[in-house]
Amino acid sequence: MNILTSLCARLDIPVDRIIENDDVSMTVFFDQISLMLVNHDFEGARKKLNRVKVKKLQNDFDKQHYYYLLGMLQVASDQVDDAIFNFELILTQFSTTSANIYLAMTTIGMALAYEKRGDTEKALQFVGRAIHLIDDKQLNGGKRQWIILYHEISGLYYRLGQYRRAISMAGRGIKICREEQTLFLLGGLYMTRGQAQAKLGQGDVAQESLTVALSIYKIMEDDTAQETLSQELSQLVE
Repeated sequence: MNILTSLCARLDIPVDRIIENDDVSMTVFFDQISLMLVNHDFEGARKKLNRVKVKKLQNDFDKQHYYYLLGMLQVASDQVDDAIFNFELILTQFSTTSANIYLAMTTIGMALAYEKRGDTEKALQFVGRAIHLIDDKQLNGGKRQWIILYHEISGLYYRLGQYRRAISMAGRGIKICREEQTLFLLGGLYMTRGQAQAKLGQGDVAQESLTVALSIYKIMEDDTAQETLSQELSQLVE
């Protein structure tokens, strides 16, 4: 890879132009798009995903990954019907070929789509299915993917009023972050946990969680999150 990087630098060609349909490095390419989605850079993610030649994807995992990312972009842009179509494509065509984390992530994608439709009951059904997949199957996935998954689930549970479940799922994500010694989405996980604890009237632990989240967002220099957390903390102590 170092040789390829050096060659591309010499030729003034972006590395991802060369590797975006290579079997090994598609995972890296798709992971970059996943991070753009996490950071709400939907336009950048869309442009990057549009460069993929779908017909040249060589294995089911890459196709699964592609349609998952496409579905998540469609949810973000309110193309809910298209998103559900692509998520169903993954769950029907690829569910028996591999037991990887994208089965659970796609199921959560379905939940997000139905949340966008305002169908709370169906959204909760799909979150429940995702939890069963996680707990009952040995799903393969990287640590960062697991953190993203628990971040999505805890946020969904919180927005759907399932505060105890939100706390539990945020706890799973926090545990992985601690084990991996990473701040990746850690602030968001503590924030969701603290907000859910506050909803349940657990003022002291909520204040602790939100204070940790605020400290993390100060490190990350996220002014918007800091302002939100400062307001929520001030309401707790009133």
